[in-house]
Amino acid sequence: MVSSTVDVNVPRFNQAVVAAVTAIAFLFQLPALVGGMFLVLAISWLGGPRVAPLTLLYTKVIRPRLRPARAVEFEPAAPPRFAQLLGAIFLGAGYGALVAGWTAVGWTLTLVVTGLAALAATSRICVGCLIYEKAVGR
Repeated sequence: MVSSTVDVNVPRFNQAVVAAVTAIAFLFQLPALVGGMFLVLAISWLGGPRVAPLTLLYTKVIRPRLRPARAVEFEPAAPPRFAQLLGAIFLGAGYGALVAGWTAVGWTLTLVVTGLAALAATSRICVGCLIYEKAVGR
């Protein structure tokens, strides 16, 4: 069963990592990193927080070392999971385009994810979450 809530810092951490890795992939022209981030997001979406690599990294390694002074805040898990699905779709398509030699299309799709992940990580404006909330009528 997938958790219905998530620590508010988990999506921000995930988004920051996705933004950083995909930016590095573009800057150094490393399509394999795009494929790797696609797999991370796909595993996260399919398996939920219990198997999500970046969520596990944050909850098992990073959060314990931060020793937060206040209680952890939670938010609904469904909107960020939907955003992960959208990111996985775009990165999967981007990686496929890169492998097929359609570099302009591949990097454009990748940079869309990079920009939206960076926006969400820095401002808490998650476009995928907003699309989800609009679609389910929240």
